[in-house]
Amino acid sequence: MSPDMINYAPLHVSPSPADAANVLTAARRGDLGEETARHIAGAGARSSGVGCLVGGFLAAVMLVVLIGMLAQGDAEGLLVGAIFLVGALLLGVAVKLLGDLGERRSAGRLVRLVAFAQANGLPVEPEAPARLLPGSIFLPNPHARTMHRVQWPAGGLSFEVATHTRQGRGQGTLLVRCLAVHLDVDPPRLTFHPGRPGGVRPAAILGTDAFEGEKCALYARTRDHAGARAFMTDDLVALLDDHERPMSAEVIDGWFLAYFRNHDELDEQGWRQAFAVAEAVVHARDAFRAWEPSRQSSA
Repeated sequence: MSPDMINYAPLHVSPSPADAANVLTAARRGDLGEETARHIAGAGARSSGVGCLVGGFLAAVMLVVLIGMLAQGDAEGLLVGAIFLVGALLLGVAVKLLGDLGERRSAGRLVRLVAFAQANGLPVEPEAPARLLPGSIFLPNPHARTMHRVQWPAGGLSFEVATHTRQGRGQGTLLVRCLAVHLDVDPPRLTFHPGRPGGVRPAAILGTDAFEGEKCALYARTRDHAGARAFMTDDLVALLDDHERPMSAEVIDGWFLAYFRNHDELDEQGWRQAFAVAEAVVHARDAFRAWEPSRQSSA
């Protein structure tokens, strides 16, 4: 799917109230996946819960203090305590209102992402089941979350872009936007680091070394250099090493994964780059397939 054939306008247009209501109704109905339905259904409860937690905790503390003052007959302290009690309740209400505002903004972004995907006939899951892709950066984590998943076909392959996050003890916090595709060829395992800071870097592969004479850092086992370079075509390398939007990448277990530096799911230039890289990966697959007979003949 060529980047120039995509309709990017919905990424920038605030949806009408009617369009937003239709999308959110479809989301609650489960048309955008069960995870999205659960997320939308729990939006109000999340903001109310935080408001009650903050306001309720402070109010409970002030009530204990007021009871103590009442037992001591401290009339002046009771007045001050009552003022603080009211303030705690108002703070809880304010936190809830801010939470509601954040949920509305999140829902607005969800609607724009869905409108973009639907305008181009692409499957979309704003909230998806947590995915553990083969990439070296993906580790088992009970708090892992997958968001903003959009898929499309190109060259007989199924590409997807999604935002992945996890947090937990000993693993730190990860937030990464990733382009992923399961290839129908088997290039050697490799990692690619652009010439300037890009997205999250994949883990180093033991027993690999860098290609000589490359301005970018490309790593594979020495005996696999030819196959790795056959797959990593000049066009693909140029897109990953884009001056403004560099991307790290890796090939592992038959998957190609590229990591964005920008996590904004509504960024038009990011989407243009994603579709361009996908197109280049299809050509890289074809180049590697054409190179394979030469490897077999020299074996």
